[in-house]
Amino acid sequence: MKRKHVILLAAVLVIAGIIAFVVTRTREDGLRVPLGVEQAAIVTYSGPLLAVAPYKWGVAVNLRIAEVTERPDRRIYDLRYIVNRAGTFDLKDYLVADDGSAMTGLPSFKFEGDPKLSKSLDTRIQETEEIRVDVGGRYYEWMALFTLLWIGWLLLLIFWKRPKPPAEQDAGPPPPTLAEMMRSFLAQLEAGTLNADAKAKMEMVMLQCWRNELALGNEPMDSALAHIASNGKTSEALKKLQHWLHHPSSSVPSADIAAVIKPYTLEAAS
Repeated sequence: MKRKHVILLAAVLVIAGIIAFVVTRTREDGLRVPLGVEQAAIVTYSGPLLAVAPYKWGVAVNLRIAEVTERPDRRIYDLRYIVNRAGTFDLKDYLVADDGSAMTGLPSFKFEGDPKLSKSLDTRIQETEEIRVDVGGRYYEWMALFTLLWIGWLLLLIFWKRPKPPAEQDAGPPPPTLAEMMRSFLAQLEAGTLNADAKAKMEMVMLQCWRNELALGNEPMDSALAHIASNGKTSEALKKLQHWLHHPSSSVPSADIAAVIKPYTLEAAS
C-alpha cells in the first residue's frame, strides 16, 4: 500500500514538472519585445487590402505599414510597430480591411511587451555609446573668431568717426554792471547827449542801486519806492532826480544830478 502511494506521488511530481517545463518553455519561446523600440513583422495575406486601424488615445501598440508587395494571389505586408506598455498583443487586432469588409484568414502575430528588456536595452546603450556631442569643422574656433569680429564691428560702429559734441556756445561778454551803466550815463550827462530813452534807463538803474543800498530785496516796486522816498539817505536825491527827469522846466541843474550819480559809478557801490 505504501508502495502504491509512493508511485502515485512520484507520478504526480513528474506530471507537475512536465507541465511547468512546458509552460516555462512556451513563455520563454514567445516573442518578447522591449517597450518604445520599433520592431518589424512580415505578414502574408490573400484577403482584401489591409490598412491600419484608426488611432486611439492611449493605444498599446503604434503600427504602420512600411511597404506592400503585390503578388498574383496575395500581398506581403512589411509592418513596423512600437509597443507602449507591458502585456500580450496581436498585430491583427490593429489591422482593418481598407474597404471595410470582413477579414478572414488573417494570420495571428502575437508578441509580449517586456519592460525588463527595455531596462536592459537602456543599460546596453549607456555602456556602448559614449554620451558626448562632437562638433567638427573647427566649430568653436570659428565661433570665437566671429564673436571677436562682431565685437570689433560693434566698437567701430560706436566710436569710429563719431561726431564730436557741439562746443558750448559763447555766452558773449557779460552784461554791464550797474556801476558801468552809471558811468556811461554820467558821461552822456556831462557831454549833453543824454536823450529821453537814456534818461528812462538811467532812472531804472538808479532805483535798482537804491534798492540794493537799502537791502529791499524782492519787494514790489511801489513798496520799494515808498522806502526810498522816506529814507534819509535817498529821499532828497530821489526828489531831485524825478523833478529833473519829469519836469521840462526843472530848476535842478545837471551838476546836482551828476553829484547824485557819481557815488554809484564805483564798483563797490554796485
